[in-house]
Amino acid sequence: MIGVSLRYRNQLRTDDPTLSVEALLPKLWERGVRSIEIRGLSAGSDPVEALRSAELLWNRGFYMTVHSGAKTVESAVEDVFGPLSEILAHLRQRELILTLHPIVGDNVQMLIALSDHIRENRLPVRIALENNRRMPDKTNGNSAELVLEAVTKADRGNVGICFDMGHWAWYTANLTDGPNMLPPKEFLARTIHTHIHAYTDSGADVYGNSKGATHFPLVEWQELLSLYMDALSPTFFGVYNLELTPGRFAHLWSAEEGYLLSADTLLRHYPPRSAHYDELREHYDERVGRALDFLRETDGCYGTLLSPASYLFSTHGYRWAMDLSFMHLRKLATVPSRVRELLGDLSCMILTHAHGDHMEERTIRALADTEMLWVLPDFLVDRVRAFGVREEKIRSVRAGDLLSVGPLQIRVLEGRHFRPGTRSGAESVGYRICVERGPVLAFPGDVRDYRCGDGNEPLADHCFAHVWLTDRAQEPAAYLPKSREFAEFMLTQSKKSIFLAHLNIHRSDDKRWTEHHAQVAKDAILERSPETAVCVPRYGEILAL
Repeated sequence: MIGVSLRYRNQLRTDDPTLSVEALLPKLWERGVRSIEIRGLSAGSDPVEALRSAELLWNRGFYMTVHSGAKTVESAVEDVFGPLSEILAHLRQRELILTLHPIVGDNVQMLIALSDHIRENRLPVRIALENNRRMPDKTNGNSAELVLEAVTKADRGNVGICFDMGHWAWYTANLTDGPNMLPPKEFLARTIHTHIHAYTDSGADVYGNSKGATHFPLVEWQELLSLYMDALSPTFFGVYNLELTPGRFAHLWSAEEGYLLSADTLLRHYPPRSAHYDELREHYDERVGRALDFLRETDGCYGTLLSPASYLFSTHGYRWAMDLSFMHLRKLATVPSRVRELLGDLSCMILTHAHGDHMEERTIRALADTEMLWVLPDFLVDRVRAFGVREEKIRSVRAGDLLSVGPLQIRVLEGRHFRPGTRSGAESVGYRICVERGPVLAFPGDVRDYRCGDGNEPLADHCFAHVWLTDRAQEPAAYLPKSREFAEFMLTQSKKSIFLAHLNIHRSDDKRWTEHHAQVAKDAILERSPETAVCVPRYGEILAL
C-alpha cells in the first residue's frame, strides 16, 4: 500500500495556508495512494480534534497510520494514547500502526509499557519504533542498531520496526564505507511500517548538518530503494509511506507538487508483490465471503480456493475442507480471524502434512472444539492433539488406507514431497477422494518427485496440482524442463481437468511460484493433452465439479 505523511495540523488546516488538504487528498487517491499517516500527533493533542482528522481520511476511503511520540518511559502511555482515545473508540479499520522515535532513556521499558497497555485494553494497535539518522541525543549515528536491540529485547508481538529508508540511505552514504548496505535481516523481518524520502547531497538542513537535507521529494527513483524493497517485500504487508517536509524544499516545489511528484515516482516503481497484496486486501473478504455463502446453501459438487493450498468443498450439501491455513492472509483480511464463526460447522477436515501453509496452529485451535471429523496421517496426530482436537474426532490414516467419511470414499496415497533420492522435503500423504453421486478428486499434494509410477489408479475427474518447478523460480533454464515433468505427472492423475494452485505470496523470489509459472505449467499440460481443462483459480472463485 502506498502512503503519504501529512502533518496533523495541516489536516486541520490550521497552518500552511498554501496547502489545501481537502483538495490534495483526491489527487493522491488518483495516484494510487491509499494510506495517510497523521504526522506529529504529539503529547497533549486534543483527542476530539484528532478524531476529526481521522474522519476526514476515513470518509474519503483512506487507511490511516499515526506518527506519535513519547517523552519519557514514565509518560509514554499517556503521551501516545491520550491523544488517540477518541480515534481508538471510533476506529474504522482492523488495526492502527503507531510510529515512534526512540527516546533518551530505556527504550525497551518504553516499548514494554506501551505493549502492556495495548494488551490490557485489548487495543487493535501495533507500535513501530523508527530508525533515524540521528540518535536520541541528536548526534548522527546508527539508530537502526538501537531500534533493533530495543524491539528484540522487548520481544512483543504488538511491537515492530518502522524502516525509514531515507535515513538509512543517508546514514550508509555519509557515515559508512558501504552505501549499498542493507539493514540486518532481523531488522527487515521485524519491519511493520516504512518511511521513504530522498535527501540532497549538498546544503545544510534545518539542524545544521552540512551533508545534505532529508525528507525531500522522490522526484527521481533511487536504486537503493529497489534494494531495500526487494529485501523487504516477501514478508512485508504494510505501507510504503512517503514522509516529506515541505519547508525544506519550498524553494524548489510547492508542498502539493512535492507530494504528487513523489507519489508518481513511487507508483512507477511499486513492487509487484505489494500490488498483489493490495489486491487481496481490497477484495479477499468480499470474494471469499460470497463463496462461503454459496457453498453453505448449494446442492451439487463445488469447491473454492481459500489460500495457496487450502480448499473448501460442498458435495451435495456435505461441507469439508483440505489443509485449511491462512498464514500471511491474516495480515490482509478479516475472514481468517473469523474461521470459527464461518467454518465451525464443517463436517470434515483433511490434512496432508505439517508445513504451515497446509497446517496452521491458529486455524486448528479455532476449530478444535467443533464437531467436525479430522482425517490426517498418523505422523500428525500428536501435534493436532496438542492444538486441542479431541481424540474421538481424529481418524488417523497412512498410505494405502481406504475409509468412508460421509459421502466421501477416501484412499490415502503415499506422499511425494521428498526430492528424488533424498530426504529433502517433508513427510506427507496425498488423497484420492470419490464423492458419492459425484466426481473423483485427486490430491497428490506438494510433489517434488515427478517420476511417473505404474499408473494403476484410474484417472480422476479433477486433479488439484501444486505448482513447483525447482527452487530456481527466476531461471527459465531450470523451470522450463521441470514444467514438462510436472505436466506428465499431473496427466497421470487426470486428463479431464487440472486446477493449478500453491502460488506463494510470501516466499523469496527464487522459490516463489506466480501466475507466470502457472501459465508455463498450463502450456506444458496443453501441449501434451489439448483436451484437458486447465484452470488457475483465484481465491473465492467457485469451481464447478
